[in-house]
Amino acid sequence: MIATLAEAALRSLVLGGVVWFGLNLFRVRNPHVHMTAWVVVLLASLAMPFVMHWPTVTITRLPSPVSVPADVMPADISTFEMPQPMQPMTPGAAIVPPSKSGVSINWWLIATVIHAGVASLLLLRLAIGLCLTWRLARAARPINGPRMVDADVRVSRDVGGPVTFGSTILVPPQFSGWDAKKRLAVLAHEGAHVANRDFYILLLASLNRAVFWFSPFSWWQLARLAELAEIISDAEAIEVIDDRLSYAEILLDFASTVNPRPVELAMARASTVRARVERIIAAAAMPVAVGWRKRAWIAAAIVPAVIVSAGMIAYRTPQPAPLAADSGEVPAQHYRPFVNFYAMGPTSVFAIFRDGDEVYGQLTGQRKLRLTVGTDGIASYPASSGEITFPLDAERRSAELMLRMNGRDIRALRVAEMPTAATDSGSLDQYVGWYRIAPNRVLTVDRDGDRLQVQETVQGRAALLAEGADAFSIRGDNLLVFLRDEQARVSRVLVQNAVFGARLAPRIDAAAAQAIEADFARRVAEVPDRFREQVPVSGGKEMILRGIEDLRSGTPNYDRMSAPLAAKVHRQVDELHASFVALGPVESLFFRGVGPGGYDIYGAKFKNGTAEFRLLLEPDGKAGDVIFRADGNDELGGIVTCAEEANVRGRAGTSPIRIMVYNEMGEDIRVFNLDADGNRKAQSVVRPNMSWAATTTVNNPWVIADKSGRCLEVLMPGRQTRFHNVEASNMGAKPGRAARRAVPIANGEDMLRRYIADVGKGQPDYEHMTSEVADITRQQLPFDQAILAKLGALRAVSFRGVTALDSDIYIAQFANGSAEWRIGVRNGTITKIALGPNF
Repeated sequence: MIATLAEAALRSLVLGGVVWFGLNLFRVRNPHVHMTAWVVVLLASLAMPFVMHWPTVTITRLPSPVSVPADVMPADISTFEMPQPMQPMTPGAAIVPPSKSGVSINWWLIATVIHAGVASLLLLRLAIGLCLTWRLARAARPINGPRMVDADVRVSRDVGGPVTFGSTILVPPQFSGWDAKKRLAVLAHEGAHVANRDFYILLLASLNRAVFWFSPFSWWQLARLAELAEIISDAEAIEVIDDRLSYAEILLDFASTVNPRPVELAMARASTVRARVERIIAAAAMPVAVGWRKRAWIAAAIVPAVIVSAGMIAYRTPQPAPLAADSGEVPAQHYRPFVNFYAMGPTSVFAIFRDGDEVYGQLTGQRKLRLTVGTDGIASYPASSGEITFPLDAERRSAELMLRMNGRDIRALRVAEMPTAATDSGSLDQYVGWYRIAPNRVLTVDRDGDRLQVQETVQGRAALLAEGADAFSIRGDNLLVFLRDEQARVSRVLVQNAVFGARLAPRIDAAAAQAIEADFARRVAEVPDRFREQVPVSGGKEMILRGIEDLRSGTPNYDRMSAPLAAKVHRQVDELHASFVALGPVESLFFRGVGPGGYDIYGAKFKNGTAEFRLLLEPDGKAGDVIFRADGNDELGGIVTCAEEANVRGRAGTSPIRIMVYNEMGEDIRVFNLDADGNRKAQSVVRPNMSWAATTTVNNPWVIADKSGRCLEVLMPGRQTRFHNVEASNMGAKPGRAARRAVPIANGEDMLRRYIADVGKGQPDYEHMTSEVADITRQQLPFDQAILAKLGALRAVSFRGVTALDSDIYIAQFANGSAEWRIGVRNGTITKIALGPNF
């Protein structure tokens, strides 16, 4: 708001400057003309916040090529490098990074509060003055006898001299004792104020000053209008009594006795009477009155200046001519500008491929599908969440696209380009190398004859399928896009899949890759003992407590973090700072266990909520990774029926909470957030047997809808709804009443036993898992296999209960210990899996 008012004040100042310059340029001296001009400026000033930008001039300019350097990524995909299911949190003492202030201050909020405070005081003063003067006018006694002016003249004992309030003239009790000339001068002067509606003009000017009090022009404008009103009324009175010197004496007499209120128009104020007397004595002739027709012409002359001061200039790049086609087909030469990769959000990329004379598109987590490109340059892509349509610029390489998806426009930034297809196997060598895909994982790319192969740390090798120059896929689903630097060298790779979204992996040398692989092997060797013993690392609790305090003050210590963690925290420091400020001081921190990846798991109780931390320490004592998950406060949350959606509003709350929604509907569902006005804000599309997570606040409502947007239920985040299964049988059920099973899934134990046996052998049966479970299993396989090897042979499995996500909880007894497993099964397919402490 303050930015809008500041811009409006500046535009009004420019308009006032133009009018002032014009009046002086043409040497206009008539106060009636000045009054008309400044009233028009006043009205424009009051309307400026509402009308500015309405007059828009669109200028067409020629398109110019746009290039995006390979080392500059859009801000909204800066999280590709290290996606995590929960927010990272830094440990360590307070050290302010050189490029960032230690304290986060919302200067716009402070400016808004100051403006609102001063404006409120000015408006309150004006309102009090109006109220008191109105009461005074009502209490005054009307003067009997013939009316000398077209106004209500009243006698009041509370005024010392003549004043005007609206269309009422108030005179003191001494009025009847004045001589006829003095009474005539007073009524003529005040009657002119009434006839010219000066009271209402100055009231508007006072309102304008209260709103734009920070602008000197608003104060000058009020003073100038008041001055012109007195000049015109003085001229009217002198014309009536035809005696300049006598009128000047009357003004001097009143100036010493009248003390008007802020909203009254007094005949003589001490601050202005001297200049008025000098003007009256020096004037050679009276100003000529201006009729309404001439006033209209004056206003019409100022209107162009008003339009210019309120307007803006917009630039438009002409669309390319429709693509020529024979028999409805688009010529092949027009495909090349389409073959790009566009970031649609922090974890979603839209890729466009060319395959011969056809064009294909692929959205993160989905298979590539053929694009239908019309002769008008409009392409359509049949996504599972609804058809995507967008214009394609055939005349130049586009830096961005505007996609129409699910009824809303999405801005997609170009992050990579495939100019031509590779023609010989030798060109594949440029991709061979190592890429850091996570803090402790390396993606290795090498050649096998005329094909590329890829292998992530301690995982199996997979062949890459060529999708175009710089673009490959694994099994046609997981997309790899190699990005180039300014010297056209491959410097990074963009990897996307359905579970982890998109990850950006920078290229590293052999020594760095070997160090990461060695560190990973060390962790795999250490994790089994730590998992079996469930003992925290020494100093971990203190490190988390220091990190919490650092983030509450907005000063994380990057020296106590590994380089990847420091980069991740630096990107999210403002968001993390806000979360910890909202949670308040720490009341307790307690150890929960060791996760299968070697993370120490801690629970935290804050003044305003709870949270979970997962800490991974490096051998040098630095934090290799810290994962933070907000768990809300004691409010339970709930499920609201769709019939109540129109009445649902998010209650103001400060406790952050992470929610997870799992889709068991058998088709896509959509998730919307409801703003303070109850309007939907599209967030995500969740595919069948996939989960979606978001950090929000307690009781901030989320609408879960089918793929057409029809509401299924409304989720209010809270302790009972942190994990929520979306399935037809439980639709709209209250938390805790969701027909929670008391017995295990029929074949759940058998599926778990087979899963444990396959993982122990390093050969999981991915065909009987959802794609999400398969990817999680691949990522966790080295650790889970090492843990199972340490635990020994499986002895027994016992059912313990059912989770909020409808997974069965089992305790598996091994020869050398036990472990908790959680598994979800549907139609012979594992839909959820988790090992170790989960809360």
